[in-house]
Amino acid sequence: MNKKLTFTVSIPTDEGFVGRACNNLECGQYFKIFAESNKDVMFCPYCGSEFSSNELLTSDQVEYVTEVAKKKAFVHVQEQFQNMLKKTFGTSSGRGSGITYKPGRIQKRTVMPKYQERKVDSELDCPTCNTKFQVYGIFGYCPGCKEENLLIYDANLSIIENEIANSDNPDRQLRHAYGDLVSTFESFCICKASKITSEKGNFQVLFDSRKFFKKHISTDIFSDVLPERLLALRRLFQKRHIYIHSDGTITDKYVQKIPEDKLLLGQKAVLSIEELKLSAEGMRVIFLNLVKAIEARG
Repeated sequence: MNKKLTFTVSIPTDEGFVGRACNNLECGQYFKIFAESNKDVMFCPYCGSEFSSNELLTSDQVEYVTEVAKKKAFVHVQEQFQNMLKKTFGTSSGRGSGITYKPGRIQKRTVMPKYQERKVDSELDCPTCNTKFQVYGIFGYCPGCKEENLLIYDANLSIIENEIANSDNPDRQLRHAYGDLVSTFESFCICKASKITSEKGNFQVLFDSRKFFKKHISTDIFSDVLPERLLALRRLFQKRHIYIHSDGTITDKYVQKIPEDKLLLGQKAVLSIEELKLSAEGMRVIFLNLVKAIEARG
């Protein structure tokens, strides 16, 4: 009869944090959870996928757990074998048979991890559920409660600015930052849209997003956005697009969207931290408008 053995293995921590890896094959990104914040069900801070905490083991942790389990199983087998021999040839049962058995000492070896948890960008505390976690770069959700709030958004911006300031290649980092900000906008809008309708929107296009929420919640999410911030945000979306599709060269299509830049046709689009910050400030106002409008609906 098969018998299932169950062992408890503790994962080593790094200054109180334990590494986690998203189990979604399209994501798979690494983050850390403070051990005391770990829950039975957790969320990937990057893609929002839900998993049991046991499904978030890193490959290094799986290897370590497997090795520890093997050692524990080997010790268990030795103990069971010794118990069997004790019953058969022990002092009392072996009397008169001419055979005695004295058990030897079983060595229980400690398995040391062969890995170290990775260093990540930023440590945060969720203001909603108090989960303490560490993440790389851009992210969207609290891994404890899946909350996507403006404090998390603000933390994203701080991470982006810090990466640019410390980069050996600021231009390359700015291109990534422009893309990250568009992704943040898209992720935030998708999450909020799901609370009000099953209809899908195209939130990679700024003014399509405006039309979407005007239709579904009768709100202009661009209201109260200062003109210079909105222009910076429009430029950010279009520059991100041309750096993906035309090596950053300003095209006719770009000028149709941003007629203010018609004299720059054919030139390389300039990216700047100032434009990024203005865009971020405008985006924050849009998010506030969106949150207030949805909360007012109840």
